[in-house]
Amino acid sequence: MEGYDETTYGERFADVYDDWYGSITDTEACVEAVARLADGGPVLELGVGTGRLAIPLAQRGIQVTGVDASPAMLAALSDKPGGDAVEAVLGDMTDPPVGDRRFAVVFVAYNTLFNLVTVDGQRTCLANAARRLQPGGCVAIEAFVPDVSDAATDSVVPKRVSADQVVLSVSQQDPVRQEIIGQYIDISETGIRLRPWHIRWSTPEQLDVLAAEAGLHLSQRWASWSGDDFDDTSTSHISVYRIAD
Repeated sequence: MEGYDETTYGERFADVYDDWYGSITDTEACVEAVARLADGGPVLELGVGTGRLAIPLAQRGIQVTGVDASPAMLAALSDKPGGDAVEAVLGDMTDPPVGDRRFAVVFVAYNTLFNLVTVDGQRTCLANAARRLQPGGCVAIEAFVPDVSDAATDSVVPKRVSADQVVLSVSQQDPVRQEIIGQYIDISETGIRLRPWHIRWSTPEQLDVLAAEAGLHLSQRWASWSGDDFDDTSTSHISVYRIAD
């Protein structure tokens, strides 16, 4: 998408993110799963955003570092109660600027890995995540399972309609490039806000290949953070990778 870079999503969505997406993940189940995987060790969240997961993790006494490319997202995190318990780091999640520190868990929630819109970007992100693991640590990825049979489509869908606001979702999907680009057109009495987004999806099998190239192997795969069994009908997955023997 022309004019779109790694900061665009966060800068355009920070003011509405918690309102629109605050419940997209089962926060309690996610925090419980990540805490169990960390087993008392430090956690690194890539694409930490407004801290909807990092803050409750920190409130459990876990040392949490969150990386995000958006100053607006990190400002929203720091303004929240408990936000000061999260070490917020401004930077690119493909190569998080955390020095030589190592973590028990590096995790990427709710399709955030797909905000890296090239295969190389996703591969590099996984490789650098693996490089920052403590012995016995893991990388956990939450993502949707794409329908590879989908045809190229253009769509315009009303997402919100109220007396003083209309939000339209406009998107174009290219299944060959595995890309979806879109805009949320937020119309209110105060004006119009454009909130663009751009993702490149990967199938679970493609992520396994990228992980293997990063020296990781699939340890566990669930359909949800609650640990539900993953099967051919699952629409999302939590994939846990560990350093290959």
